[in-house]
Amino acid sequence: MPSPRRLVALVDCSAFYVSCERVFDPSLVGVPVAVLSNNDGCVIARSQEVKDAGIPMGAPYFKHRRELEAMGARVFSSNYTLYGDMSRRVMDTLLTVSPHVVPYSIDEAFVHLPTGGRAGDALRDHAEATAREIRRRVLRWTGIPVRVSVAETKTLAKAASEYARTLLRAGEEPVVCFYGHPDREAFLEDLDVGDVWGVGRRWGQRLRDLGFSTAAKLVEAPDVVIRSRFNVVLLRTVYELRGLPCVRDGDGPVERKTMVRSRSFGEPVEDAETVRRAVATHAARAAEKLRAEGLVAGRVGAFCTTKGYGPGPHRTGWVERELTVASARTPDLIRAALLSLGEAFIAADERGRPYRYRKAGVVLGELRPAGTEQRALFDSDERTPEWTAAQGRLMDALDACNRKFGRRAVAFAAMGPPSALRKARDGSDGAPRWEMRRERMSPRYTTRWDEIAAVGA
Repeated sequence: MPSPRRLVALVDCSAFYVSCERVFDPSLVGVPVAVLSNNDGCVIARSQEVKDAGIPMGAPYFKHRRELEAMGARVFSSNYTLYGDMSRRVMDTLLTVSPHVVPYSIDEAFVHLPTGGRAGDALRDHAEATAREIRRRVLRWTGIPVRVSVAETKTLAKAASEYARTLLRAGEEPVVCFYGHPDREAFLEDLDVGDVWGVGRRWGQRLRDLGFSTAAKLVEAPDVVIRSRFNVVLLRTVYELRGLPCVRDGDGPVERKTMVRSRSFGEPVEDAETVRRAVATHAARAAEKLRAEGLVAGRVGAFCTTKGYGPGPHRTGWVERELTVASARTPDLIRAALLSLGEAFIAADERGRPYRYRKAGVVLGELRPAGTEQRALFDSDERTPEWTAAQGRLMDALDACNRKFGRRAVAFAAMGPPSALRKARDGSDGAPRWEMRRERMSPRYTTRWDEIAAVGA
């Protein structure tokens, strides 16, 4: 087997949301734990005890509530502030092992490991030792258990992660190096082609119809068949399974052309002003994300929907409009979103029955890099270069304040009164009705002084 110039380690946090809860509450160790989605709707994270009980991922909480109570499970609302900060700590820890860390999701990251000129068994032993050190260090420094899988390519590392999962179930340390591993070929022969990273359900069925039902069979697929029947993206996946790196760090989702910002309401809403405040808040958050990504939007839309739940009437309203000049300024996006909502919102049907809205949001379109926007022919003369630069500094100051003092520390009047925004930020009683319902949320231990963990002596 030729010696690669580097190996790739995939570090995958085990039951990440559950692990974050257990870090600060030792009484949860060994106890069934489930974490719920927005508005406490569905189960989105499960401890092994909950998995063994047969409760599936994404299951509606109300259907399994009694079952969870019967097994003594602890159930939590999603604490995204805590999970995001713990994810950052895990990534920072990985940087102490290698300077080249590529986050893949909130609970996964690829880590590049140089071979140091090693080859064969010496390289495999070194890679396994490094993987064990990564697992030990992350667990010691953050409290989060991880699986670590090493291979020549990212696709093989993803497959190796599934092998590490089987080790964990068998009570062994979930660390594996697929480079030169004696069980590698047998595992790929048993791995369904639809479970290969980058294949998916639709391509998986087409590949099975062609006789390539497993990862090992896909490795043997002729290049001309893959290229003619599918595309170069799947061909890269085949090469990756053969041990040839083709997925670069820059490869991934294409540059976004749209952005959606929305949330389901904690309770149904009928009055227009409440929906307006929700849409204004989503527009402000979308503007902040645009600026963080160096983009501007050319179109702004707003929607509100009853989502078809419960007794009628039901409807979905959606209106969008084009901005005269593409922008990422919060006032521009809020103004356009509220104008669109004014046309999309209807209070009642023709029989006078009120619509009970359960979700609203904004959709930004025609996204492009900031600095490429073009002034309109009849644009206002106030948009001078000096004015544009001053507005940029104003938005930077706004973002800096909200990063330092907490989201919505500085807000626009359309988002609602300051007292309600403070309660929404703090998660206290009296938050706006449109805010998510999170009745079981744990403290934000790592980002709030008033919620820091207390230890009794």
